[in-house]
This record gives sequence, structure tokens and C-alpha cells, in this order.
Amino acid sequence: RMLPFVGMPLFGSFATFIGFWYLATYRDMEFQPAVVATATFVFLAIGLLGITYSVMSASWDDDREGSGLGIDEFQKNVASLKEGLSRTKENALLRERMAGLSEEEIQRAIEASEKNDAAAKRQKEWME
Repeated sequence: RMLPFVGMPLFGSFATFIGFWYLATYRDMEFQPAVVATATFVFLAIGLLGITYSVMSASWDDDREGSGLGIDEFQKNVASLKEGLSRTKENALLRERMAGLSEEEIQRAIEASEKNDAAAKRQKEWME
């Protein structure tokens, strides 16, 4: 996936710049520098999006081979990324709440959480 999504836009960027140079040097055409910069930048931006897609559409599971375009892998990896970010936010909020608690209060909260987890596990096993 790297070649079409990164290589072609990067090549397009070089070809655009060289094309403007050729037209200015051998065809005596004049271009505003902003036009040349914008045209070149567009291809580089597309290449940046392409490399992002190439990384995000790769199979992050060693035992699973990815598909040709990687659409399923992309969706799965984006979901994993969102889940990781939400866990980070939850952990930060939890740390912030725990900052003002005493060690005894933290231990009681941990024990209560473990009891809730055990009860949920028993209920899940009972439902199966």
C-alpha cells in the first residue's frame, strides 16, 4: 500500500515541480511562486495522508494477514486507537480523583472494585 498511497503523490510532487521548472526555463512561461508552492504542497499533503492510511490500514495482529486495500484493518485500528485514547482519559480522571484520597480510602475503593468485578464475573458465568 505504500507505493500507491505514498510513492505516487511524492512522485507527483517532484514531477509538478520539475514541470514548472521546465515550462519556466524552456518555454519562457512565468508562474507565481505561490502557484508552484501550492501545487507542490498539495501532492505532499496527499502523500502525508497516504502514509497515514498505509500505517493505519496495516494489520497490527501478527497472526492475521491484511487485505489488499486494508479497509477492514483501518476501521479496526481506528477503533483501537479511539479505545486507547478514551482509556487514557479515564485513567487521568481516576488519578485526579485519587490525588486527594488517603491510602485507606484508596484500598477500600480497590476492594470494592474487585468485589464488583467478581460479582460481574459470577453473573456472566451464571448467564452462560
